Amino acid sequence: MIATTILGRVEGQRLQKAVEGLVSGAYRVTLAQQSEAEIRGFVKNGDGNEYGVVLSEGQAFCSCKDAMYRKTLCKHATVLALYAIRNPKIAVQPEPQDEEPRLPKLARMKTTVDLEREGFYC
Repeated sequence: MIATTILGRVEGQRLQKAVEGLVSGAYRVTLAQQSEAEIRGFVKNGDGNEYGVVLSEGQAFCSCKDAMYRKTLCKHATVLALYAIRNPKIAVQPEPQDEEPRLPKLARMKTTVDLEREGFYC
């Protein structure tokens, strides 16, 4: 899983700050997209600054200055990874594409002969 790979590379102090911030509610996460290959989202800190974060196999991108200039895993990428583990995506079963679409079962319509038998026509 991408999130565990990212967490395995993060510095201990950043991991601790990310956990504390996520648990205390200082960070708000908006998950934009999650698949087996990539996790995308926005992380908003307590100051109201929002950063775009993309996690993929072996790498992480965040729009914060820490990640851009120091080229390290930042708290925001760590927070998104923790959030993805804590809130796993619900698997949706795809509908089979090979089968023909099924038509709903319709009751047989009554004909004039049926109605005459039931006494509706004279």
